[in-house]
Amino acid sequence: MRTTPERERSKTDSEQPQNGTRRRRESGASNQEQPLYVISIAAQILGVHPQTLRLYEREGLVEPQRSGGKIRLYSDRDIERVRSIMRLTNDLGVNLAGAEAILYMRERMLQLHEEMDHMRRHFHEQLEELRRELDID
Repeated sequence: MRTTPERERSKTDSEQPQNGTRRRRESGASNQEQPLYVISIAAQILGVHPQTLRLYEREGLVEPQRSGGKIRLYSDRDIERVRSIMRLTNDLGVNLAGAEAILYMRERMLQLHEEMDHMRRHFHEQLEELRRELDID
């Protein structure tokens, strides 16, 4: 599964700030991105074997943070991502490669939506400034 373009892109994406699980690398992480759970607790919360979480990590579907002692630490966002993967694979019959593609596209759509909102706000600010300069109501 490592050969898909989405996987190659996700490697470089992890170095750049964006929405989704990769954003936690930035300073000032939100509460959802705080690493809270060791793998055994995360597995218990999700009702899966810890080996399942290791598989998802190996396949690049989830990236738990690591403590100084190399212990995997899962955030609430990681837990939600795994729940999404489980819904796709268990309930909808999607394989792991398909789940990865779906989650990537969802994250990309959210990122584009935020960019559009930012551009829309910027456009309205410029429009208001132009109206003030031209003294138009």
